Parts: sequence; C-alpha cells; structure tokens
Amino acid sequence: MSESKSQILRLAKKFPSQLIRTIKKGTRQEDYINHAVIAQRLLQVVGAYSWDWEVVYEADKVVAVKGMITAKVDGTEVTVSGAGTETFDKDSTGEKIKKMESDAFKRAAAKLGVGLHLWAQDQYFLDVQLAKDLNIDLKEIS
Repeated sequence: MSESKSQILRLAKKFPSQLIRTIKKGTRQEDYINHAVIAQRLLQVVGAYSWDWEVVYEADKVVAVKGMITAKVDGTEVTVSGAGTETFDKDSTGEKIKKMESDAFKRAAAKLGVGLHLWAQDQYFLDVQLAKDLNIDLKEIS
C-alpha cells in the first residue's frame, strides 16, 4: 500500500454496521458510533494523539464544549477541531459536559475521516475514491 495516503484511507473506511447505533433525538432517529469505537480507530491507525478540550460558558451556563485533536497522519501533524452542544435538558451539569465533550471529540474525528460516512450518508465517497486513487481494494484495509 502506498504510504502517501494509507492512514487517511484507513481513517476514512466505513465502520461495519454492527458498530453503528441509533438514538432517538426528538422526532427523528440518528445513527452514531460510540466514543470508545472512534478512539480505538484513531489509536489503531495513528497511534498516540492529543485531545484537548474546554467548556464554553454563556452567562455562567455551560453551552458547549470545543476540542482539538492533534495527530500525525501520513507523516504530517494535523490539528482538527470540533464542538459539542447541549441536547439533554434533564441531565446534571457534569453529565451534560461529558456528553458535549464526546460529541466534540466525534465531530473533530470526522474531520480526519473517522465516522464521516454517518454525516455524509448517501453522499459519502471518500473511502472509495481514496482506494481507487491508491489502487487498493477496500476489503484489504483494516
């Protein structure tokens, strides 16, 4: 496999259906991948990475968490950010922060291709196009 984009292809590979969960959000359902599964993919592909995050307040109320992942991907150090916002009114402040941090982490990871297929849905093409560019069968990618 070409080393030039091998990690980004491995990050962008779709997750198998058994790792995708569904949650009800109001009147709709949304697919998601557990935080631990996203972290495992990052560790599997890029090894150690940095995850820094902070809570955002507005008038002494927690309103969001913003975070940044820094990792070395295909020989280049990159930093990507993500934000998570409150969606569960009845949770304690600590539980809200935990959920927002997880959301921010997953959104940042998507900018590295991890789980991006869930956001793109039927418009997802990245893994197939990268494999084609590198002349690699996606089934060979772990």
